[in-house]
Amino acid sequence: MRLEVRIQLAKTLIAFAFVLITTGIFFYIQEKNQLIDPVKDTKVIAGIPKNPISVTPTEEQTEGEAPESETEVETPPTVSTPTAPEGTTSNPPVTKKQNPTPSTPTPSIQEQNAILRSRIQNNYAIEIKYGNETLGYNVGGLGTIVISNPNTIYQALTDLEHALSLYPSGFLKEISSSGFSLTLYLIKNYSSGNVTGVTDSSTNHVVMSIATDFSFAESFHHEMYHYIDDYIYENEGKYTTWDSLNPTSFQYGNVNQALSYNKTLSADAYFVNNYAQTNASEDRASTFEYMMSTSKASCLNYGKRIWLKAKYMADQMDLFFETVSPNVTEYWERYLA
Repeated sequence: MRLEVRIQLAKTLIAFAFVLITTGIFFYIQEKNQLIDPVKDTKVIAGIPKNPISVTPTEEQTEGEAPESETEVETPPTVSTPTAPEGTTSNPPVTKKQNPTPSTPTPSIQEQNAILRSRIQNNYAIEIKYGNETLGYNVGGLGTIVISNPNTIYQALTDLEHALSLYPSGFLKEISSSGFSLTLYLIKNYSSGNVTGVTDSSTNHVVMSIATDFSFAESFHHEMYHYIDDYIYENEGKYTTWDSLNPTSFQYGNVNQALSYNKTLSADAYFVNNYAQTNASEDRASTFEYMMSTSKASCLNYGKRIWLKAKYMADQMDLFFETVSPNVTEYWERYLA
């Protein structure tokens, strides 16, 4: 065979071998780049998953804990490490553990009291004192006993917030902005065990105290009307015809049980209780307790004598408060319709 022919044949064989090698490399690469779809158990081209939803289960579970729920999220395509052939070892991919969200510690009862007090003070423009803050407080010749139990304080603050929510929005702020600030002392009791609350309005800085050993709502609404009364008087409200709602010969200070609703249960009574017969201010404050009560007493039936007193008071509040509208039935008016 001529030399030239041999050379040409060698070149042809080399070229053919090169093609075979190149083809083999291509198929090898393709096979290496194939994955197993964990959902369908079918092959997919690397980087182009057939389903864009990736299911990520919890890989570790601490004994005693419930497993986390699976969450479906859209994620960009990723390339997984191929499974090692049987009989070989391979380090599994390391999954980074997510740090658990730190739990917020439950506030102590003292912290809860502070939060609750701050909220009430901000919403209603009053100052509140309790615990050792009331230590040494005396009023009207009466000493006071401090509340030492933080749970009792919490209950009192909760009752207070509910009681205040029954008044029109901005009602107390209107009184306070007129120059009548209010500080409320929450105490356990007074040195005289039959006293439930005291309002000291000897100055424009009114101080109210409530004995939490008694029904909070009754005491608070009674004292609140003293605060309201002071505001109305300051704005020249005189209740000039109030006495006409009493018996002709009646004088405050002369108690007659036959005239008291709580003694006779008569719907035609003139006073809700004996204490209402002390003076006109206590009469109105005691009547207001009944107006704010959760249940209606028969003495507040339409047109009755105590109903007339309650209507008089409601009309005064309609007249002297911008936050009270004659067109709105306020909480204290719901028995007067």
